[in-house]
Amino acid sequence: MLRPHPAHDMPCCRTLQVTRTPYSQVIFETNRYSVPVDQGGAHLTLRAYPFALEVFDGNQVLTRHPRSYAREQDLFDPLHYLPLLKQRPGAFEHAKPVRRWRETWPPCYELLLARLRQRDGDGPGLRMFIAVLNLHQDYPAPLIAQAIEAALTLGVVHVDGIRLCLHQILEPTTSPPHVNLDHQPQIAQIGLHPPDLTCYDQLRTGGLS
Repeated sequence: MLRPHPAHDMPCCRTLQVTRTPYSQVIFETNRYSVPVDQGGAHLTLRAYPFALEVFDGNQVLTRHPRSYAREQDLFDPLHYLPLLKQRPGAFEHAKPVRRWRETWPPCYELLLARLRQRDGDGPGLRMFIAVLNLHQDYPAPLIAQAIEAALTLGVVHVDGIRLCLHQILEPTTSPPHVNLDHQPQIAQIGLHPPDLTCYDQLRTGGLS
């Protein structure tokens, strides 16, 4: 007698238990893969597929990485370290994930950082910049770069200004549709001619009774 098909397909992977390192990484075949600093516990489950790697805390997928077949490699997702960077902004210049990330940034990121530091000072400017980086948790990188460039052009060098630019990119304002009033001549002229406001001046000066 045949057994029923299982509810879930069996994963074609190696599954093993791993321990998070002090640098919020898990190790598989000498390579170190980052996991989010603010998610999951110390003991995690790793699934290694031929071309990808997943890390679980129970049934929750914490992260996915491309699998590396090199040796002694650090594979970082810089977004995994943003919560820690928010708590310890002094680590910005020295943190290896951030240094690698900066190598791939568009020039507008460095320009924004320089403007913020010049305006607000090194510490407050850096904290504001880290707040901008946190937008990567909710928006794709190309969109954020576009919003930063728009904010720099407009002179709104602030995380709220960049967030507003993101909103405008995602939901651009459109002109209202044209309304045909050919069959409504009695209202067709409304709004075409500005009202005469001189009567208000006469009221103010007492010239109109």
